[in-house]
Amino acid sequence: MIPRAIPAAKPVDLLQSLPPGARILLVRLRSLGDTLLSTPLYTALKSWRQDLRLSVLVESPNDEILRNNPDLDNIISIRASDKNALGVFAARYGALKQIRAAKFDCCINLHGGVTSAWLTALSGANHRVGVSTFRNRIAYNFIIDVPRRQPADRKPHTVEYQISWLNYLGLPRGPIPPLRLVPDPSRRASALAKLQDAGLDTGRDYAVIHPGSRYHTKEWPAEGFAEIADEITVKYGLQVLLLGGPGEEEKIGRVVKLCGSPPVVVQNVPVADIVWVIQGARLFVGNDSGPTHIAAALQVPIVVLFGSSDSQVWFPWKSPYQIVQNDFACNPCPGQRCLVYDKPRCILSITPKQVKTAVAAQLRSATRPR
Repeated sequence: MIPRAIPAAKPVDLLQSLPPGARILLVRLRSLGDTLLSTPLYTALKSWRQDLRLSVLVESPNDEILRNNPDLDNIISIRASDKNALGVFAARYGALKQIRAAKFDCCINLHGGVTSAWLTALSGANHRVGVSTFRNRIAYNFIIDVPRRQPADRKPHTVEYQISWLNYLGLPRGPIPPLRLVPDPSRRASALAKLQDAGLDTGRDYAVIHPGSRYHTKEWPAEGFAEIADEITVKYGLQVLLLGGPGEEEKIGRVVKLCGSPPVVVQNVPVADIVWVIQGARLFVGNDSGPTHIAAALQVPIVVLFGSSDSQVWFPWKSPYQIVQNDFACNPCPGQRCLVYDKPRCILSITPKQVKTAVAAQLRSATRPR
């Protein structure tokens, strides 16, 4: 069956026509940040039709940031496994069995990759929704043709862009909610214990610095983060906590060696604990990455450094933030490598002075009760 496209100017009533208590699966694979940036869609759907039963398909450990989301009835997770082909297949097949057993009325792919396409195609849902820019169009029987940029005078944020897909499926237009993240209360004690074991005085204000990123074109150098850590410690009297994830040990170590005032280091903790670590901070400083969006969801004041990615599309959604970015004609780009220079000048051109100015502005304007 050839999927029919839904023109952007002609929205349909697919969502209104779903029966009471309809089951909807939203597919949101890949990164932590993308997972969080999809949460306004769930809030908008449930605020409009509380009877809808929403489920989300994600990859672990990203499911940890959705576990207490009141808008979701179920979370299906593709469990992390060894990168061998058999382990990957087993994880995806296990998720597919759960999907088919749930008997969804509608499956909406928010990702668009190959894996999400065939999981949507095999979901068993009556309505399988994709976007015209997605590959593997045969996987869908509803394809919406949404303009990439509208209105013409600015780029839409990724949250605005994706919620427009639901608008064309029948969700009434209205104010777009903020990100939604509810810290797991059962993990609070263990997270605080990790902070105390690392040497943090939990009775004092602290700032979190996350110097890592998925791509080196989005990652400011260790020397810069060390200088900012010392500035925050000496000038503002805040404790500095360096946050690192798997594979970021070397970068964290370089920052620590360059700091004049030793920071507290918290590394390789579960995502659910990272939420509590960031939640208690007075300030968050980092590159464009998943933890930055955690801070945005928790309304922690943010200083975010942008390199290759598009700050108009990926800025912290509906939260207090300062962006530090320098203009380059080649920005934005895919980011896996620099396509123009021998090094990614976009992120490397940012100076400590620029970041210090942004830090000062945030600490002047944003006060957070502990």
